[in-house]
Amino acid sequence: MKKIFQFSLKRLIISIILSSIYLFFSLISLSWNPFVSLDNKIMDGIYQSEGTAAPEIYIIGIDEDTISTYGNYNPFVYRQYFADILNDWADRGELPTVVGFDVIFNESYGCQDVDLKFASAISRHNVILGVNGANRKDAPYGLSKTIYESSKQIGFTDALTDNDEAIRRVYLRGDNYDSLSYSIYKSYCDKRGLDPIHVDIKKDYYFKYYASPKLNHVNDIIHLTSNFNYSSLKDAKENPLTFRKNSIVIFGSYAAALDTGLSNDIYNSPIGEMFGVETQCNIIQALMEGELYVKTKDSVSIILNTAIIFVITFLIATLTFYLGFLAFGLGIGLEFLLMAIFYASGQYYFISLPMIALILFFVFFIIMHYYSEYKHKKEVIHTFKRYISPDVAEALVEHDKNAMALGGVKRNVALLFVDIRGFTKMSEELEPEKVVDILNGYLEMSTNQVFRFGGMVDKFIGDCVMAIFNAPIDLDDYVYKAVCAAYGIVQVGKKICDSVWEKYNKKLEFGVGVHFGDAVIGNIGSKTRMDFTAIGDTVNTASRIEASAIGNQVLISSDVYEVLKDRITVADAGDRQFKNKKEAIKCYQVLKIDGYIDE
Repeated sequence: MKKIFQFSLKRLIISIILSSIYLFFSLISLSWNPFVSLDNKIMDGIYQSEGTAAPEIYIIGIDEDTISTYGNYNPFVYRQYFADILNDWADRGELPTVVGFDVIFNESYGCQDVDLKFASAISRHNVILGVNGANRKDAPYGLSKTIYESSKQIGFTDALTDNDEAIRRVYLRGDNYDSLSYSIYKSYCDKRGLDPIHVDIKKDYYFKYYASPKLNHVNDIIHLTSNFNYSSLKDAKENPLTFRKNSIVIFGSYAAALDTGLSNDIYNSPIGEMFGVETQCNIIQALMEGELYVKTKDSVSIILNTAIIFVITFLIATLTFYLGFLAFGLGIGLEFLLMAIFYASGQYYFISLPMIALILFFVFFIIMHYYSEYKHKKEVIHTFKRYISPDVAEALVEHDKNAMALGGVKRNVALLFVDIRGFTKMSEELEPEKVVDILNGYLEMSTNQVFRFGGMVDKFIGDCVMAIFNAPIDLDDYVYKAVCAAYGIVQVGKKICDSVWEKYNKKLEFGVGVHFGDAVIGNIGSKTRMDFTAIGDTVNTASRIEASAIGNQVLISSDVYEVLKDRITVADAGDRQFKNKKEAIKCYQVLKIDGYIDE
């Protein structure tokens, strides 16, 4: 049974190297992370979706209807409209808990009389004004002093966008004052006697989105329907509005900047395109519902993921292939599990870098696995080729997975036998080293001739070579090729014979016999020791024919002759009576073969 766990120092070192590579790139990602967009998309896809807008939040929008009725936005003119609306609410006792303005009131556009009227209207409400420049120290830095002093406080409206121009994070507090959304939220909590969520200064927070306007672009005009409670500034001015108890009202741009006098205040978000005031509403609702998140500390993320990478790569390296695949799946699942755990604790745990690392390292192990298998297969084939023909080796290792099982099949094959005449006497007269030298040269030559014509060297029996043609794979014209191999052994063997005469003064000759017919082909033996061979009467007959051949003679049976008689030239070798054969077998000596080419 194959071990499911195979420890080795090499595998351990590979795991250490891979986890070190991950650690290196993790440290680089602290200053440059090419996968930040992927991280954002993953978190968007899992945790960001349309929800239910808070009923306490209202938007008063400077939209297309307002622009078409009152003209393009002019800070001087529109301050009067704002004052009229605020005074109307106060006169009717319609007092929202907090009123926010996501509108900039620059002093250069102001008029003292209008500013005084607007400031008077502001003083009747709990108003928070939005301003640009979170890092500036000198308030109101461009905001009309008259208007600024009448408000309860100010809040910066600076947007924090990612590389896809989407807002996912926000700075809620600065050195000098807080953001507009946090100021509104904190004031709302103070008025209601609630404890606001504590946030740190100069720290960015991810937040949950709940609602976005439905934007439709028609001829460069944006038509929308808000999911928050919404009223155009035109309707708020011309029709009395009522608000539910404990409400938050925010004024802001709800029209495209093109030819309207408004600044471009449209942003991307994980749930769609929206105006800045809509983003402010989503941040406020996230604060109200406690859906703020911070990025997991880099040190925690790096240490944790480096440990995961090491463990998973070590498991992949040491387990069997399919269990290694399960370990890879475990690593991926663990990353998502950690992401969910950290999210539940108010943290964004980014997984793109460890996920990509796990995928790349797993691919590396797959390549390594298949390379190892390929190398092992080549080694096995190379080993087999020392004993059997290359074609047979390929068949056993690659084509036929059951080729090494015990059992056999009946096939029509050609059998070739060859041995050295007078070898026993020669081996008694020569030193063992010389005998081995002669034998090795002869066996190599015989094997090469068999392989040259696609045969399989079945076995060496002393100085005898047994070869099979047309097994275990099909071989075209195998009878002809078997005879060519036999003829080649005699022709090429003459060089070996001459060499032996010169070196050892010994005469060397070969006898070769070829016969064909049905035989049982397969693995014969036991589970611990087997031979791929042929058995049957055809084998015995071929062996007897070879034994009756004289030196440097190729004998074939009449069956072989009948198949090849138009392609070979023969001499009648007479009938041969073999042991255990009732009838004599006619044999022929091969003199010439059409189409045979000497090496």
